[in-house]
Amino acid sequence: MSTKANSDALDEERQMAKTTAVGLGVWLALTVAAVVLLLLFGDVISSLFV
Repeated sequence: MSTKANSDALDEERQMAKTTAVGLGVWLALTVAAVVLLLLFGDVISSLFV
């Protein structure tokens, strides 16, 4: 493998890591938002279905 090929592979790995990190961040933010909403409005939401 040439130095250029190694650099390209490293750049691709970095891009994949950034994409994964952003995806995990979005997932975490949505999870926290869901928990907060359930804590705030859980009684109201459950009373709709009872």
